[in-house]
Amino acid sequence: MQNLLNTFVKYYPLSEEARQLLIPTLEALPLKKGDVVIPELYESPYVFFIEQGAIKTYNIDEKGNKEVVWFGFEGDLCFSLSAYFDISPTLETCEMMEDGLLYRGSVQFFRQLHKENLEWANWARCFAEVHLVQLFQEIDEHRPLNAKERYLSLIKSNPNIQQRAPLKDIASYLGVSPVTISRFRKEMK
Repeated sequence: MQNLLNTFVKYYPLSEEARQLLIPTLEALPLKKGDVVIPELYESPYVFFIEQGAIKTYNIDEKGNKEVVWFGFEGDLCFSLSAYFDISPTLETCEMMEDGLLYRGSVQFFRQLHKENLEWANWARCFAEVHLVQLFQEIDEHRPLNAKERYLSLIKSNPNIQQRAPLKDIASYLGVSPVTISRFRKEMK
């Protein structure tokens, strides 16, 4: 449960009392590599805290290829945006990349905490701010970069990704072929 606790303090310093409002409601969910956490077009009623393991989120393009859009690791949260915000269900699938342990909690309860508890409201605000800033930084930083520079930036920000994510998924995330990633790796040796 240490990664879960670290997630809480990473965004806002929640008191023990505030943490205990959520922790007893969470369910430990051991999953295997390849298990689907959230299928496409499904408004999952749960928020998932990654305690151990890795998740990828992807879309299927018109040719049937997976387009990876996100990697999640220990300490990250995975949830259906459509369940949390008033938007249509997305075409994204969240799938385990390795065996792991998630803590699952009700999105409805999580949202209620944000409404009724000032500490949790601040935590949610800080979470949103951090991820919004990260999104804009990623867009701004990656726009002028070529494929190799984007790859180097990815492995710098996620040092273990090469050992934890399949080459084809890294290539998909970067919008290049697996052969291109192999060439980059060979050049780096």
